Amino acid sequence: MKKIGIWILLLLCCILPVRAQEMGSIKIELQDSIDDLSKENVEFEIVQVAKLVDGYYVWDEAFQDVSLDLNAELKAEEMEQLIGDLKNKEYEGIRVKTDEKGIVKISDVDQGLYLIDPVNINEYENVQSMLVSVPEWDEEDLVYHVVVYPKHSPFEKLVLKKVDRDTQKEILDSIEFTSYKDKDCKEEIKTYKGNGTITFLLRDQKMYLKETKAPSGYILSKQVICVEVKDHDLYVDGKKLETNEFLFENTKVDVPTGVQYQENIYVTLGLISLVVILHLIYKKLRK
Repeated sequence: MKKIGIWILLLLCCILPVRAQEMGSIKIELQDSIDDLSKENVEFEIVQVAKLVDGYYVWDEAFQDVSLDLNAELKAEEMEQLIGDLKNKEYEGIRVKTDEKGIVKISDVDQGLYLIDPVNINEYENVQSMLVSVPEWDEEDLVYHVVVYPKHSPFEKLVLKKVDRDTQKEILDSIEFTSYKDKDCKEEIKTYKGNGTITFLLRDQKMYLKETKAPSGYILSKQVICVEVKDHDLYVDGKKLETNEFLFENTKVDVPTGVQYQENIYVTLGLISLVVILHLIYKKLRK
């Protein structure tokens, strides 16, 4: 079982003299996402949850009722539980945003333990909360200027493909769908466009999709589908998808046999009218 190395830092702090006056810093760097999403304007809240006093962690006032002992050996699952407990507390930390490179730095940081909590991921991926110690131990040195790389994970994707209801062949034409928060399609989220296929990043756990522009020659569908994510699995209208692909059917516009386009009707009527007029002119000339 993986152990958390906080206790190592505590032992070293007892052996090495702690430079109480030395201030540190925390630098957050976001890594590139699979979908090359923007790392800019991702907002974090940073709060000190414990001070480092004479080599021991002491809870700050807002967290003194947390039962877990920070100065004991902690397992990975205990650390995860601790982060969850801390996030449920009422506190006011410092809020910062990343630049276009996905970087933000906080200077003049007191020695202690800090909770780094993402409060707005903007256009980036899912980001996990984390705890960081200032200073932290790096091999043989205590590091007061800490750099952290928050863990991140991609969103689930739904690949929607348009197919002909009768032939089940793909329709490669301009289409448009709009996502909504409610099944009545009143609270709009975002509009998506594509050529026969649209990929949706499911930032929300549940949303409703409705076609707002049909392919050329097809009837606009009134179908509204419910898409949701449960335990990293995709569901459409309550049914689990085996893959992340969903086929959306469209029905062709009903046209008379032998007439492919509406404009052909007008051409035919024009020719008939011309024949009638020529016939009348001919009869008049004969008289």
